[in-house]
Amino acid sequence: MTTSVKTTRIEATDLSDRAFRVLCQLATHPRGHWVDVPSVAAGLKVKPHAVRRALSELRAAGVAERDRRFIRDNGRPTHRTYFRLTNDTSEASA
Repeated sequence: MTTSVKTTRIEATDLSDRAFRVLCQLATHPRGHWVDVPSVAAGLKVKPHAVRRALSELRAAGVAERDRRFIRDNGRPTHRTYFRLTNDTSEASA
């Protein structure tokens, strides 16, 4: 009797180069650590809009997840968006 294990497998051709670089940047953070877009953009030395596009591609593939948090910035309410690898992906790559 065999048991199936749910894993997320992504072929190299499924992701763009930009999304793969963002995936590698997210993988350098500890498991379960939420990272914001400006931090990822600074680490890769690219513009934040390029990171957002790659993150939407990773979310569509089921590799990354996001969390929007509402905060007060200079007295006015706004939100920050944080990303991390999904639990299936971070456990499979470890």
